[in-house]
This record gives sequence, C-alpha cells and structure tokens, in this order.
Amino acid sequence: MGFLFDERYARDFQLFGWLHILILLLGAGSLVGLYYLRGQLRRPIVGTIFRYAVAVALIVGESTYQVWIARRNGFHWEEFAPLGLCGMMVWITAVSLVLDLKQVIKVVLPWAFVGASLSFVVVNMGTSYTFPHFRFFHYFGIHWLFLVGNLSYLFAGRFAYNYKDLLRSTLWLSGVSFCVLLIDLATGQNFMFLREWPDEMHFLAKFLPFPLNTVALVAGAFILFNIFYGVFVAKRFDARPGPAAVREPEPAGHAAV
Repeated sequence: MGFLFDERYARDFQLFGWLHILILLLGAGSLVGLYYLRGQLRRPIVGTIFRYAVAVALIVGESTYQVWIARRNGFHWEEFAPLGLCGMMVWITAVSLVLDLKQVIKVVLPWAFVGASLSFVVVNMGTSYTFPHFRFFHYFGIHWLFLVGNLSYLFAGRFAYNYKDLLRSTLWLSGVSFCVLLIDLATGQNFMFLREWPDEMHFLAKFLPFPLNTVALVAGAFILFNIFYGVFVAKRFDARPGPAAVREPEPAGHAAV
C-alpha cells in the first residue's frame, strides 16, 4: 500500500486533462444512477445502510487525511479547522447522516452542490497529486460522498423542498460566511476563499480585489444555488404531463363559438 503515499505522484494532475474529464463524467453519471435508484433509497433498511456507509466513509477518509497531513507537515491549526465550505460539509454531513437530521440536510443541501461542483471543476487540492495517490482518492471521494449523502434525501423524498428553502439556505450561508470572514481578517487566513481567490482563479484578482471578490463569491454561490434548484428540484427527471382535461359536452342548442 506504500504507493498510495508515494511522492512521485505529486504535481502530476492536469486540470482538464483526460483523467480530470473522466472524473467529471463518472461523477455526473453516478448522480444520474443514484437518482434512478431512488426507489431503493426509499426502503428504510437500504436508506439506513446508505446513510451510515456514507457517514463512516466520510469520517474515515477525512481522519486519515488529517493524520497524513500531520505526519507530513506537522500540526498547523489552520489545516485542521473545518472552516472552509467543503471542510464544514464533511462533518456537517457525517453528523447529519448518523443522527438523521433532515432539517440540517435541508439547509446545507445546496451548499454541498456548490462545494462539490466547484471543487470537481476548479481542482484545488494543494499539491496536485494524481492517481493512484491517497490524496487523489481523498479529494474527489470526499466531495462526492458529501454530495450524494445530501442528495440522497432529496432523491428519496425524505422532505419537501421549495424555493423558500433555497432562500433560507442562502441566508444561513451568508451568516456563516460573515463569521468566517471575521476569522480570516483576524488571523490572516483565507478560509472559504473570502479574502482571496484560489490560485486557479488568480486572473480575476486584478478585476475583483477585496472586498469585491467576497461579494462576487457570495453572488456566484447564489447563482449556483439556483442552478442546483433548476436541475434537481424545479425540473424532475421523472416529470410526466398530467392527464388531459376531459371536456364537458356542450348543452343542446348551444353552438360552438
């Protein structure tokens, strides 16, 4: 298993290379597959096993990553604090799945979509480890897990979801972002990329310096929230037109206009 931590796989991942495109296709295909298996997720025993399996995988995967980072770089609090959006989603999702906190899932569901979709497209794993390094599996696996863990509640119909829920989730994210921004300013960190764009988007820095970048980031998240709503809520894959209305016969003696 030593190859999983072999440093020769460092800095070899190519953004939008064939491997990245394959990961994007597999990720999208898995969501479609999960949706079409939603009938199984509605079965209590299957839903329970799925919840616990995803939660355990999240906890084990993230804990292993933290141990690896500590042994590799030493302990640095900013690497362990779950103050990034995806770091939050790992632990919020794991706890919510174990305790079956449907109302929490309802709030963070679009957060999971934004965090996972952006992380899959704009890959920012620090050192760009490629297959078959552990960090490669951890990065894509952990984002996929918290996304499907949250989406499973929507697909299985565990709660009703409407646009007011999306707006409520936006308000919660805005409040959390404000608190994290205060921590960033106090500590000089860049959790949630609220002070600076990630390196992969550095070309935007000269057009949107702080605090315009922060406003743009929150606005962009809201746009992605609406994309999530349009794809997964407003237009369901199994939508069917309702039965045609039966026209009542016209009374005798009345001609059609």
